Amino acid sequence: MARLSTKDREKPFILIGAVVLGILIQRLIGKEIPQLIYLTEIGVFFVIFAVMLPVEIKDVGRAFKKIKPTAIALFVNFIFIPAFSWTMGWLILKNYPDFWAGAILYTLTPCIGWYLIFTDIAKGDVPWGIALLPWNITLQVILMPLYLYILVGKVIPVELSTLIRSVALFLVAPFVLAYIVQKIVINKKGRDYFFGPFKSAMGEVKLWALVIVIMSMFISQRSLDISDINKVGLLILFLIAFFFVLFILALIIGRLFKLGYEDTVTMAFTTTARNSEAVIGVAVAAFPGHPLVYLAIILGPVVELPMLLLLARILLGLRERYAINRT
Repeated sequence: MARLSTKDREKPFILIGAVVLGILIQRLIGKEIPQLIYLTEIGVFFVIFAVMLPVEIKDVGRAFKKIKPTAIALFVNFIFIPAFSWTMGWLILKNYPDFWAGAILYTLTPCIGWYLIFTDIAKGDVPWGIALLPWNITLQVILMPLYLYILVGKVIPVELSTLIRSVALFLVAPFVLAYIVQKIVINKKGRDYFFGPFKSAMGEVKLWALVIVIMSMFISQRSLDISDINKVGLLILFLIAFFFVLFILALIIGRLFKLGYEDTVTMAFTTTARNSEAVIGVAVAAFPGHPLVYLAIILGPVVELPMLLLLARILLGLRERYAINRT
């Protein structure tokens, strides 16, 4: 059975440490350093490239072996969640537009990585989860400009041209480059090398590149006020509510559509786990000077990890006792 690596377990603490260190350095310097935005953008491009690197587009067709649950999962991820996230943000965070915008950004993109670990831990259908990966990454790249303009642009006004540029630079370009590099490395070294040592090394570099990105984001921008930090509780409330509502929705869908336990588990994690790395670059490019937007995105995985662990344990407890109809 899959287990979280030490690196994955420590990731939330590493990210929070990067935020705190970046804020402290900025306070010590006492002024903004806008030149660091270029380091941030380069780092973000690499992080998103590394996230997208293992995704195989050829697996798109495998999802059609489960047409009904695939259609439901995509509907929840790309129709229900954007509308739900915006509405819940209006209820909880409407007085704090930067947090509201960051929360929407964080919840817009389905995870394309570690949700498979939790699917395996809870004994879900991992092969179907893998087949959903290329759908999730492709649709989030295509739909992100629309989401940003319709949803986030209503919270923090932003030019459409800026949105298109940020999505093209930090989603489309790394997506295309990752596809090319994947093909080259596999052709030269083979699949075992690519999905073994190469993928592992890229994962390690990605984490520390993300740390540098986060620190430079907060060093380059105005310092956060203590009053800003005091509002974090509302954001955490938003995130906890988001995960629990999506989890309950997955259980209800499993019942209504008779998906079976394994498919219900996969449904739960593909709709709750989010892809924070993919939107950091978009946020930096589209919302410069809004550190609370970045903070909201970074806090997402800090809350997400313990929530997903809790949901996995709940599902394992329900496996024998909760009467989910089997297909």
